[in-house]
Amino acid sequence: MGVLKSYHRQGNGKMLIAAAMKCALSDGYPFMQVKTVKMGLYPDYNATNRFYLACGFKEFEVLPIWDDANPCQIYVLHLDSACTA
Repeated sequence: MGVLKSYHRQGNGKMLIAAAMKCALSDGYPFMQVKTVKMGLYPDYNATNRFYLACGFKEFEVLPIWDDANPCQIYVLHLDSACTA
């Protein structure tokens, strides 16, 4: 899932995350997970990392599942403590 750059900072990403949280909760999932490229490597991905952190996601782990130049940052969110409004 992603938002075109021309639509950033308009609340679209937050609406998508809120909708995904609502669906996950209604299906009985206690957690959500997102993946992106590790912070500090590319400006666009740094913005993505900051977005997930601002949405309440917590750093979980970094894995070299894509390749060495693009390590995968995994974030998790406990849905019972998340605001889905």
